[in-house]
Amino acid sequence: MRIYTVGEITRYVKAVLDEDAILSHIFIEGEISNYLRHSSGHSYFTLKDASAAMSAVMFKGYGQTLAFKPDNGMRVVAFGRVSLYEKTGQYQLYVQKLEPSGIGALYAAYQQLKDKLLAEGLFAQEWKKPIPKSPRTVALVTASTGAAVHDMIRTIQRRDSTIKIVVVPAKVQGDGAARDIARALAEADEWGGAEVIILGRGGGSLEDLWAFNEERTARAVFGVKTPIISAIGHETDFTMADFAADLRASTPTAAAELVSPVRRQVYARARTYARMLDAGMKRILEKRRLTLSGIQSRAALRRPLEILRNRRARALALTDRLTREARRGIGGRKQRLQSDMLILENISPLTVLRRGYGLVYDSGVLLARAADARQGQDVTVLMHDGTIAATITEVRL
Repeated sequence: MRIYTVGEITRYVKAVLDEDAILSHIFIEGEISNYLRHSSGHSYFTLKDASAAMSAVMFKGYGQTLAFKPDNGMRVVAFGRVSLYEKTGQYQLYVQKLEPSGIGALYAAYQQLKDKLLAEGLFAQEWKKPIPKSPRTVALVTASTGAAVHDMIRTIQRRDSTIKIVVVPAKVQGDGAARDIARALAEADEWGGAEVIILGRGGGSLEDLWAFNEERTARAVFGVKTPIISAIGHETDFTMADFAADLRASTPTAAAELVSPVRRQVYARARTYARMLDAGMKRILEKRRLTLSGIQSRAALRRPLEILRNRRARALALTDRLTREARRGIGGRKQRLQSDMLILENISPLTVLRRGYGLVYDSGVLLARAADARQGQDVTVLMHDGTIAATITEVRL
């Protein structure tokens, strides 16, 4: 009878596990507990469900590819291999990929970063700078080619050809885009020649717009001293840059309209105000003339006429001042109000629920998939006007 050493047996068991076709390439779903990120960069945790638990490790090289931060209680799907750690005689899962169960990794990263920056106050209204009503110079931070930059330039020039436009090119998609956007924003801000900056990009998928959801970009937007408008994607796209900016426009074209009130509208209002002031002055002078018509002495007339001349001079000065103010942005207030109302409408969760949709919760936890439901489960359905208590009688997949 042969007697084996502990090392021989553990190496044999490890070889069996490593060579198994299933255990060497396996997906496992479970809940994270005892999560620990070591100073070495390796992550150690336990994957568990209602019936069992197993140890897991994700080495630094794989962990660097994560787009979200794992945490205790998070339900995840892990891909890797099951093997034996010979020093402790314990089998464990060596994780190569990790994603949240039921939602995408990008969305999880988006929500985590949003909560973090919101807690830090980067999105607070108190930090928002007012946007100039009629700027004379506008900086566009965007890709130097593409539809977005051409749409913004055409819109501004069509509405007010006297506005100076400076394009600060930046990479807006792919590796290094967030770093390049931060660099371009810093350059435009340090130059100081623009009264407002527009950070713009056309539409795309969540992955295409991800550079505007990175922490580096959000902090760069928050840090500029020049008033900044974000114009990323379409009306339904909201990024970290939108939350950090002083004002969010629904599209790049809408941002261009906000900074360029139509000149002919401003001049028309100015002319109207000038005519009203002129008519008022004529009525005042006529009244004074009738009052003074019975006075014969030239000495008695001298002071009233001087008073009238002074008042007319002041009225003309007031006319000039109102005309200049009208030119600086009478037409911009309506667009800003419409933009703010659109933003409030888009971000309201009731907008979706009013269309007839409902959200299903089990003990306060959202059921994102039919696979998460089970027969006999008591749930709550949230509608736009109240809640419904229900029991699941059948689950069809």
